[in-house]
Amino acid sequence: MIVNAQEINPDSIVKSHSGATDSITINDIKILLGDSIKNGIISGDSIIETHNDGKEITVSKPRKSSSMNLIQKVIYNAEDSIIMDWVAQKAYMYRKAEVDYDGINLKADYIELDFKNNTVYAIGVEDSTGKVIGSPIFKDGKDEFETTSLTYNFDTRVGIVNNVTKHEGDMYVWLSKGKKMSNNITYVKSGHFTTCSAPHPHYRIRYKKGKVIPDDKIVTGPIYMEVEDIPIPLIVPFGFIPNKKGRANGILFPSYGYTENRGYNLTDGGYYWGLGPNMDLALRGDIYSRGSWGLKAHSRYNFRYRGQGDFDIKYAHNKIGETDANNYTEDQSFFIRWNHRQDAKANPNSSFSADVNFGSTNYNNLNSNNTQDYLTNTFHSSIAYRATLWDGYNFTANLGHNQNSQTGAINMTLPQISFSTPRFYPFKKKKPIGKKKWYEKVMISYKMDAKNNLSTVDSLFGQVTFEDFDKGIRHVVPLSSTVNLGKFTWTNSANFTERWYFQSTYKNWEDTTYIDNDTILPHLNTDYHNEFSAIHEYSFNSAINTRIYGMYIAKKGPIKALRHVVSPNLGFSYHPDFGASHFNYFTSYTDKNGKEVRYSRFAGQMYGAPPDGKSGSVNLSIDNNFELKVRSRKDTITGTKKIKLIESLRIGTSYDIAKTEFQLAPLSLTARTTIVKGLSVRFAGYWDFYALDSAGVRINEFNWDVNKRLLRRNSSEWNFGFNYNINSNKQKKKKQNKYQSDKGTQEELEEVNTYPDHYVDFNNPWNMNFSYTWRYTNIYNYENIVYDKKIIQTLGLRGDVNITKKWKIGITTGWDFQANELSFTSVDIYRDLHCWELMFNWIPIGNRKSYNLTIRVKSPMLQDLKLNKRKDWRDY
Repeated sequence: MIVNAQEINPDSIVKSHSGATDSITINDIKILLGDSIKNGIISGDSIIETHNDGKEITVSKPRKSSSMNLIQKVIYNAEDSIIMDWVAQKAYMYRKAEVDYDGINLKADYIELDFKNNTVYAIGVEDSTGKVIGSPIFKDGKDEFETTSLTYNFDTRVGIVNNVTKHEGDMYVWLSKGKKMSNNITYVKSGHFTTCSAPHPHYRIRYKKGKVIPDDKIVTGPIYMEVEDIPIPLIVPFGFIPNKKGRANGILFPSYGYTENRGYNLTDGGYYWGLGPNMDLALRGDIYSRGSWGLKAHSRYNFRYRGQGDFDIKYAHNKIGETDANNYTEDQSFFIRWNHRQDAKANPNSSFSADVNFGSTNYNNLNSNNTQDYLTNTFHSSIAYRATLWDGYNFTANLGHNQNSQTGAINMTLPQISFSTPRFYPFKKKKPIGKKKWYEKVMISYKMDAKNNLSTVDSLFGQVTFEDFDKGIRHVVPLSSTVNLGKFTWTNSANFTERWYFQSTYKNWEDTTYIDNDTILPHLNTDYHNEFSAIHEYSFNSAINTRIYGMYIAKKGPIKALRHVVSPNLGFSYHPDFGASHFNYFTSYTDKNGKEVRYSRFAGQMYGAPPDGKSGSVNLSIDNNFELKVRSRKDTITGTKKIKLIESLRIGTSYDIAKTEFQLAPLSLTARTTIVKGLSVRFAGYWDFYALDSAGVRINEFNWDVNKRLLRRNSSEWNFGFNYNINSNKQKKKKQNKYQSDKGTQEELEEVNTYPDHYVDFNNPWNMNFSYTWRYTNIYNYENIVYDKKIIQTLGLRGDVNITKKWKIGITTGWDFQANELSFTSVDIYRDLHCWELMFNWIPIGNRKSYNLTIRVKSPMLQDLKLNKRKDWRDY
């Protein structure tokens, strides 16, 4: 420690020697000779100094230092030295100095403490090369920044800073000179801000005057942008930039563009609201110079222990072309999407989920720029509620919808309700003793289903009434038992079914009629009568099955064994003749030739109808499985591995003893296997036991009796499917999912909001996916008396590759063998520009022929800073 010479009085110097350490006392301050202070603490009336040898010395403040008015404890240290000037009441610290006072931390290579005025001054120092090192780093609570020089008052908590660099949220803020206030707000004279983390930013937004409010916003005067130090000749009169982490209310800036059919446009502009910690809402709009416009609303929600989801509603009014042109069209369309997932912890006995996709046929075709939306021509919706009411009693309610955007067909279920009971064992003993008797295994249950279906087209959807719905209720009571007969399993069941329908069908043949001078030709007239009917049906089934194992063990060679599993099944099913008159399920009409035609009054109903005629069918099927066991060097435990030769080979037929003709059903043969991983083969063939006459009509004579052949080929089908994915990380674990699930409330909403909407994985240098399907069908055509042969093939390719560490190119394409041309093809190019990104999407052919070039800032905070050039697919 060095003390100001003006303070020393010769009479006040007292020398002493203790051991190996000399000391002197100056003005009542004891100083160790030959030592320097490493750090110190000023607290109350004492100074505790720790010297380089680790010893602590406590001294009292000098009498002439009574004007020191630091209220809190000051902790200071320096790597090189600390000089104390008691006359000026200052401390000078050199080399990696640090001061802590009342939650404030300051680090610099030179710090000057003024105890009298309670201020601190800090700057960096030059090294031997002239480079400034150890610039001040100031931290006050959450507020932290680096500056070239700093003057700070501990009492007022106000400081003057120069050349400051601050990190505010995703923003890097630089100011040439600023005044930091006690509330951490900084007033700026000349500065810039950017999201670029490079020491010399690739772009920045400059301003002359401004105000930085931590974790809130930056307010400035006129601003302009610089890219690579080149000013952009566009000045905005003021700036209002949010710099809060996570969500923040604010304007969603639109994208500017031009399409030939709809004119100049501003798209996706609007406003974003954070509706509390659990919800948010984004409203966007599109407007075109030729009159088209659209509105879009997107909301997300997440309630801990309850559920999470998102909701979209979109509406568009399109005017395409000039109003006086022949190709002018006008369209109004909408689309609704809702997804909800209940938290698993919400209720252990019930669950609710929703996945709704419903809208106009043309909405995605005319308004969506998403490739997947364009390629999807069917929409499915489901809203489901499930509950366990008591022990084993289940209740479900569903609302369903499916829609074809090409045909406009809509099918809806509003609603579907089901209720089921657990299985009951009516003959089971309360206190079983020994082995169960066969009758104790008899079980019975009950299930009820109810539906309210609608089938229509989107153009008629607004005219639908309740009478247009198809309604029905079904009750099923199954009774079954299983008996083990050694290695055989014998199963018997009786099913009692009752259907409730609210509509019946009546048909009659009408001859030529004349109404208002219009001629109506002969036709079959079908009427639907709204009336209640209860339809009963019952049947009996019995089946016995077993498994037979065969094994061939090889003594030599790489093949160790061949296993063959045979699973025969013999069954019998019976139902009475529900076409009998006392059931009143069937009726008839007379056609134009005077022939009586029988039909069911309930044919086409949702739960079907009882069959006409008695049936007693004996069913026989044999299922086969073949496996090889071969040597494997990879398996160090058993030294072998299993290879499936044929996963399933099934042969089956049936004989109906209740019929008077065509009692023997066609013989069916189905097989499937996987040759190698990704390559599967399937076969299905049907052979008829009965012959055809010269006109190609099936007759009740065996083919053997007519053609001396046991079977007649009826139809066959081959399917080959190949799907293979290969990439550079195939042997590695799957990467973590981009979006974390079940995050809770606001945390998840913020995380999703901070991700860019275009995700590119540079950790996977290359990735390729190949898919190919080949289908061959050979079906006998009874009308033309020939076999109709057809081959259908599809080929798909999808992949991407890193050209360099910053360039990635991807492609999606395929080949349409029927049209003999490329199927949907898309080329995507991505360039990582550090704080910027370049994206290029090109669809060179087809209905979606277009391109889209975008250069924009990476950070979501300033992602509206972008340059976009596109050619819309509607212009073609």
